[in-house]
Amino acid sequence: MKLPLIALCLFTFWANAQQQPIIHKDKITIARDSYGVPHIFAPTDPEVAYGLAWAHSEDDFKTIQTLILTGKGKLGTHLGKKGAPVDFVFGLLNTRKVVDQQIKAMDPRFLQLVQGYLMGLEAYGKAHPSEVVNKHVFPIAIEDYIATTMFSVAIFCGVDKALPKILDGSIPSLPGFTGEGSNAFAIKSSKSATGEPMLVINAHQPIEGATAFYEAHVQSEEGWNILGGLFPGGPLIFHGVTPNLAWAHTVNFQDKIDVYQLKTDKAHPGQYEVDGEWLPLVKRRIKLNIKGIPFSVSKMAYESIYGPTVKSPKGAYFSLRLPSLMDAGALQQWYAMNRSTNFTEFKAALNQNHLPMFNIMYADKEDNIFYISNGKMPYRNPKFNWASTLPGNTRETLWEKFKPLNELPQHLNPAAGYLFNTNHSPFMATAVNENLNPANYDKYDGYETYHNNRSQRAKDLIDTYDKIGWEDLKRIKFDRQLPAKILYPYGYDASVLFTLDAAKYPSLATIIKGLKEWDHVTNIESIGALYYNIAYYGASKIRKNASKDPLTESEAVELTQYVHDFLLKHYGRLDVTLGEFQRLKRGDQDWPQAGMPDVLAAVMSEPMGESQRKMNSGDAYIGFVKFPKGGGLPLIETVNTFGASSHPESKHFADQRELYQAQKTKVMTLDKAEILKNAERIYQPD
Repeated sequence: MKLPLIALCLFTFWANAQQQPIIHKDKITIARDSYGVPHIFAPTDPEVAYGLAWAHSEDDFKTIQTLILTGKGKLGTHLGKKGAPVDFVFGLLNTRKVVDQQIKAMDPRFLQLVQGYLMGLEAYGKAHPSEVVNKHVFPIAIEDYIATTMFSVAIFCGVDKALPKILDGSIPSLPGFTGEGSNAFAIKSSKSATGEPMLVINAHQPIEGATAFYEAHVQSEEGWNILGGLFPGGPLIFHGVTPNLAWAHTVNFQDKIDVYQLKTDKAHPGQYEVDGEWLPLVKRRIKLNIKGIPFSVSKMAYESIYGPTVKSPKGAYFSLRLPSLMDAGALQQWYAMNRSTNFTEFKAALNQNHLPMFNIMYADKEDNIFYISNGKMPYRNPKFNWASTLPGNTRETLWEKFKPLNELPQHLNPAAGYLFNTNHSPFMATAVNENLNPANYDKYDGYETYHNNRSQRAKDLIDTYDKIGWEDLKRIKFDRQLPAKILYPYGYDASVLFTLDAAKYPSLATIIKGLKEWDHVTNIESIGALYYNIAYYGASKIRKNASKDPLTESEAVELTQYVHDFLLKHYGRLDVTLGEFQRLKRGDQDWPQAGMPDVLAAVMSEPMGESQRKMNSGDAYIGFVKFPKGGGLPLIETVNTFGASSHPESKHFADQRELYQAQKTKVMTLDKAEILKNAERIYQPD
């Protein structure tokens, strides 16, 4: 009799979770502060999520809709041919199938939160029909929405890099040095000049678009109270600060994806061999609807026991296997992290082991600091080379089980009093004598083992302080100087670029001397920084292969010549500054922008016309958190690249830009009374 009763309880639980929550719009308060940042107050978590959806839609509804269309495989109906490849990859990964299998086991409170959020989006769409991009956006099924979040995390895990390499015939490889990423610092009271624990949240993300951070504060009467950053379409905060604790994410580069080559032959069409047995290759036809084309287009997707499968130009079949495609619970875990009130609860949230990646840097008012190179890491068979393409003809490479959290690299309260990560090795996270030994961890996890320019510079700066103050921490985070020995972000030694003999190459003497005399500071007035920036982005034109050998003298000369010729062609002179070349652009305006890839105040850029570059990624949402000695709410200062609104006519379209470029911050708070007292506007959703 017990089993039917349990089944009935589970069904009732699931049925209640599937029902839309009761939303009292008149009890939802949206308070916009002087920078337009929304603070959402309501009795229940679903009502707060409803208000968040409404507020974010007011600011960036168009971008949110692109995420919703992605989850339906309908992005092509909005973006045309640009959206069709995304629709195909979404269909190939088939995350909706996993959601359907797992959603009944999810926390009903989480599902109610998501339902509240989706109700808010739909309500905004009904109230503003002219802003709805097409008929495919609404209604939104919760399964489609969660499938979209799975897809987004899989992209972070490297699917977008692995698939093109398979399709053009090259072999996927592990990431090397990269100029992109994020920074995070945690300071314990023993290292703090005032005896107060501190945390830095510093995402390096695109500054506009689907993965640009939006700042918001959500507070319910059920205990949910957090301020921080989220992406368009997010129903909660991805990293931020609560009254008791704070955390930051940075991207980590351990091995999160495996690629298998299947064994096929002409005698067994539509099959592949595993352990001597020929198995059917599952086929699914992905239907693509493309704006401007009156009929649908179909493309074949495949699936093996290893995972989603694609066919290379040479006719070989490759399968992808990712932990992120096996677990639909990442968003649920973030919700548990959002609601944590102490380290024990936060650690319990991490132990759900749904998040397949991201470093996590943590600090709290109880003076705990914590860092973990988080991931959903499988137990891999040591007989195989997991850094290369794997044989897809044996179940010996078919991993199924995952490591518990305690087997991942992590630090809790090191004696040195500090932890930091800038997308570098988890084995270089604190004082040298306390760093973890990589030999104690599974080498097949593929953890980073290197410093990058930011980590080396951060360590150099931290080591200059006996105690770190609030303003010191800001100076470290906002630093724009490369270390004395530059680690070339392409992953090879390019020191010869700085040691060329000007007498030997007199026509290039100005560039050679400029690089030699450059102080490695990337301010807008710097000419040396401009030379290096052009060389950095021009290196791929000089070295077109993937060799990691040191840059040769002849290559360095060719690269220097490229810098020289570029400047004379586009500027007619060689004394051009970084700020003339590198710009921050918002709408129709642009401004000189300091920084460079892989400095702590990172700036990545893309061409703007033929003679300039504009920032497209790098230092984005930045937060400083300090937990006062005497208790009370944390002190919070933040800044975002532009502003809360994506609408050019809004005064909040770029009202944080000046602060951002001056490396200054705005004061934020979790205090409801103070927020309501000083709010620019207070209202309810229509």
